[in-house]
Amino acid sequence: MPFGKLMDEKAALSEIANCEKLITVGDVVSMTALKNGLKPKLMIYDFCTERRTMDQLGGMLRSVEGTQVRITNPPGHIVPAMVLGIQQAFKRVGSTKMQVDGEEDLAAPVCAALAPLGTCMIYGMPKKGIVFVKIDEEVRDQARSLINSMEESN
Repeated sequence: MPFGKLMDEKAALSEIANCEKLITVGDVVSMTALKNGLKPKLMIYDFCTERRTMDQLGGMLRSVEGTQVRITNPPGHIVPAMVLGIQQAFKRVGSTKMQVDGEEDLAAPVCAALAPLGTCMIYGMPKKGIVFVKIDEEVRDQARSLINSMEESN
């Protein structure tokens, strides 16, 4: 995503401390949030990081109350099931845990386009840090523009 602030874990945790709603996109940032006692509204993960299997998150998720959703989303795509799952997560009371079979990287712009204003989101930039985004009209417009510019495939 072409927006957000890249920061280290400590700075990201400081930023999200004042957020009412939190979205985590990615296994490492989801684990980081849970390890620090945060309760994301929506966690999106694929049990992989940098194309390697990551099992630690699964154990942590079992203790998190919330609705479990599982979708299939191929790399480089945004499938309707992902969009619908994210829309439903924001309507649902409580947390949503969305497991993606395939790739969750493009979930971040979808979340930015659909999340209520004021929602915070973190996603990982491998070997660089955590990107923090607070959803406002500008972020929402940028995300929608990015999604609309993507080539549609059948």
